[in-house]
Amino acid sequence: MDSRPAEEALLGSEVEYPVPYLCRMHRTSTKIFLLFFLLGGVIWVGGGIARMVVGYSVFIPGTLEWNTAQSDQARLQTIWLFTLLGGWTGWSSLVATIGGLGAMYALRGLFRHHGWLLMSAILLVLVLPVQGYIITEDYRLWTYFDRVTGMPLAEPRDIFQIFLTRFSSPIINVMVAMSSLALLTIVALGAMRPLHHPKSPGNHESR
Repeated sequence: MDSRPAEEALLGSEVEYPVPYLCRMHRTSTKIFLLFFLLGGVIWVGGGIARMVVGYSVFIPGTLEWNTAQSDQARLQTIWLFTLLGGWTGWSSLVATIGGLGAMYALRGLFRHHGWLLMSAILLVLVLPVQGYIITEDYRLWTYFDRVTGMPLAEPRDIFQIFLTRFSSPIINVMVAMSSLALLTIVALGAMRPLHHPKSPGNHESR
């Protein structure tokens, strides 16, 4: 029974595999790493978009001024929801990182003839330190809330100041934007598969 369809969907239907790389692609561990990367990546990207929408909802559109139509209690609840979503994106990014690094190691022999895989791997590695810094900032915000009840553990004005600093910091904003752009680029690379050479000489090794 031919077990290539899953690999052909990832690398292209015309790919001809050298025997050593066929074994690597067919290994259960490689498929598990790819599954972790895909599931973690979907939640990571989706959660990041949801956080952005929730976070900016406490401000007047187009500004970083508080929306006066919201009470302090409603604003705190919104910030807590933003913090909760940060937990989802943090853990999902960890799962995606484990899956991505594992898949990179297992498929490293295919980088030469599938440039989009190499480009995706480079972007993922560049995103990791940025995401690590973002996680530390998210954890800082976590410490101002009770993790079970969501009740604030500090004065509202202190939480508001920390939250506002998070959104007004140029460094954090640039890092978040670049990280999001890199993740979307990885998705685009997987969909378009540029620098894909299915008939290159290296793929015609003995079987």
